[in-house]
Amino acid sequence: MSESPPSPSSRRHDLDALRAAAMLLGIALHSALSFGILPWIVQDSRQHEAFGWFVAAVHGFRMPVFFVMSGFFTAMLWRRRGLGSLVWQRSRRVLLPCLIGLFTIVPLVDWVCGEAIESAFEKDEEASSSEEKYDNIWAAAAMGDIALMMEHVAKGADVNGQDPLFGVTPLSWAALYGRTEAAGFLIVQGADLDCRNRDGATALHAAAFLGRAGTVNFLLQQGAEVDARNSKGETPLQNTQVDWGITRFIAGLLKIEVDQEKVESGRIECAALLERYGAVDPEDAAPDQAAGGPSGDGVEVSRDPIRDWILRLTFDPDFATPVFHHLWFLWHLCWLVAAFTIYAAIMNRLRGASLPRWLTLPGIRFLWLIPLTMVPQWYMGLFMPGFGPDTSLGWLPLPHVLLYYALFFGFGVLYYDSDDAAGRVGRWWWLLIPFALLVVFPLGYELSTGEFGFRDSLIEPAAHRLLAVALQAAYAWMMTFGLMGLFRRLLTGESRIIRYLSDSSYWLYLAHVPLVIWAQMLVRDWQMSAVVKCSLICVAASAFLLVLYQVFVRYTLIGRMLNGPRRRRGPAAASVDEERIAS
Repeated sequence: MSESPPSPSSRRHDLDALRAAAMLLGIALHSALSFGILPWIVQDSRQHEAFGWFVAAVHGFRMPVFFVMSGFFTAMLWRRRGLGSLVWQRSRRVLLPCLIGLFTIVPLVDWVCGEAIESAFEKDEEASSSEEKYDNIWAAAAMGDIALMMEHVAKGADVNGQDPLFGVTPLSWAALYGRTEAAGFLIVQGADLDCRNRDGATALHAAAFLGRAGTVNFLLQQGAEVDARNSKGETPLQNTQVDWGITRFIAGLLKIEVDQEKVESGRIECAALLERYGAVDPEDAAPDQAAGGPSGDGVEVSRDPIRDWILRLTFDPDFATPVFHHLWFLWHLCWLVAAFTIYAAIMNRLRGASLPRWLTLPGIRFLWLIPLTMVPQWYMGLFMPGFGPDTSLGWLPLPHVLLYYALFFGFGVLYYDSDDAAGRVGRWWWLLIPFALLVVFPLGYELSTGEFGFRDSLIEPAAHRLLAVALQAAYAWMMTFGLMGLFRRLLTGESRIIRYLSDSSYWLYLAHVPLVIWAQMLVRDWQMSAVVKCSLICVAASAFLLVLYQVFVRYTLIGRMLNGPRRRRGPAAASVDEERIAS
């Protein structure tokens, strides 16, 4: 006779382990970032687009799963111990680690990132001072080396092609560095003045962004479209108004050294030149003018006040300044717990009432969860098109990002109250997970990024975004429910090893980013397989942090703060408080 599934009144070892798995997957995700064709602080010498697929596939469900688990255990603690106990425990195990991390882990991340950027610049300088030639037309354009560009053109290089890493054309690289003569050479060789980068921007956008007034003047004289719009609907004139923090961040990803005074003074000149050629700020334009102009993929940009508001918030220092780095999820959880206390207080007034349990029934939950999730998902990817949710790192969470995770947190609360003793959620895990990974993810990824090159033949461009948003929402929920079912199937009882990993996962995730970045710098130029290097980083960082956890964290004040008290005794002493917060 098989064991009966666990009920909400018993310890949910399966969901505790799933929450830990979501944390540990973050280490694998961050370890893989330097090996994909993605913007990241360290760019490895051995890269492959498959790492980008892995990152997108994990990113699309990992934090949604975590917030569902957080909602579930928040509701568990409230129902069993009351609202006061919930607020006290969350303050100790979420808010306090978040605030301490601001003065310990976050500065360490900043320092390691600074070292990574400096080492990348030093490497580039060494390469430029050597006799080695740049091996592609984009690097030659960035350095303004016309002789090398001539060699590449003679070999058949595409003067309008996007580089595989950043999706930037040779003309835009020349514009970013202010290489006006190189831009002129490329135009003579057939470069399209208004050829789009991956983000829909033109060379004029690029030159205006970094205040390259001479190049802006030259491109305008050649007939560049003054009010061209990128995929976010932004014009070159708007690019002269981008927040300095965002500017420095993007320049760092592109490995371009910038001086704030020079950039800002150059932008003033660029704005004057653009206005002289008829550029109009969309905020000052008439409604019909502001709505006009194609986006980067040829689709008309409609006027959407919510979209414009979110774009403004995205560049607002209070929202955009990366205060928390990878600790952002703790700060978001604090906001969600604060909102939950209002809900719990109302339910307490209603004598412990809860929302209808039928909302979690198979079929019905997809009918309301996916459309709701599509609302905040619709406003994601405006800054950098991709697959999965955006991240908000500032003091104030971006409203659509907080709403997105609030939906998953709220479902976790609802799921606890539904008393799912029969295991209805995730019952079809063996079908949900393969279908999500092999069908929903590839289609959603292609419609979101166009990386595989078949989305135009699959569906009309006007429908790309709507279907992409629907598939991203569906993927997050299908993987969440599928993994809940899988872990329920695999973990029917207690396992000392799994519980130990669940305990340690919180510490591992909080502390891993500086170590991972440092390891990525160390192996960056090693001539070995990217898979081997990525695996080595992930395993070595996790093993080192596990040793630190056992020796300096588990039985100390830090461990008590993160997981509750632990005593050096037999197996019983290693038990985990069922209401603890591992997140």
